[in-house]
Amino acid sequence: MSKPEPNEGYGFGASVPFPALAPFGAPIAKTFARAGEAYAKAWLEWQEELVGFVSTRLREDLDLRKSIVGQPNLSEAIKLQQDWAIAAVRDYLDEASKLGEIVSRFVRDEASSWSETAQSLLGQSAPQGSAKSPRASVAAE
Repeated sequence: MSKPEPNEGYGFGASVPFPALAPFGAPIAKTFARAGEAYAKAWLEWQEELVGFVSTRLREDLDLRKSIVGQPNLSEAIKLQQDWAIAAVRDYLDEASKLGEIVSRFVRDEASSWSETAQSLLGQSAPQGSAKSPRASVAAE
């Protein structure tokens, strides 16, 4: 009698260790694939936004230095520095908002995608815009 291989029965076309979970595999795999693609797109958008921001900030920082060096009046140089600082803070806040929106959009879209997958797998159809968690419905019972 030959000894079975340790991974025998777990290849393609083999029996599934948990047959009840077999129908869930493909939809979940597709959702994972879409999530990976969406993550890569969001990450690329994040990087492009950040590179553009850093490029602009460096150019504005250099312009300030050039303006101050050519300024014979100290009070005018201080005024230039103050204006630059106010603009820089405003730019950083705007950029943080843009980056936050990129992340929020990714999370919102992917949460919706996972919710749709879960609902289709469980045979449920929650009303559009309904954000009931399974815990909330169990707690309500």
